[in-house]
Amino acid sequence: MLTTVIGYYSIIALVVFLAWFKAFWNDSTTSKTDLSSWMVLIIGASLWVIVVPFANLELVTKVSTTDTY
Repeated sequence: MLTTVIGYYSIIALVVFLAWFKAFWNDSTTSKTDLSSWMVLIIGASLWVIVVPFANLELVTKVSTTDTY
């Protein structure tokens, strides 16, 4: 059971990392040689259980505030 949970966690973390890596690589304002940028990407992908809901909340909040103007 525990190995199944770890397997699912790893698969989802890999998918999140690949999606965020694509966005990171396509962002022209982010330095690709800055170590802190890579660390944030790796830590964020490994802690996706915490990061993804907060990122989604931020996106929803931005959309709702831009719709009110």
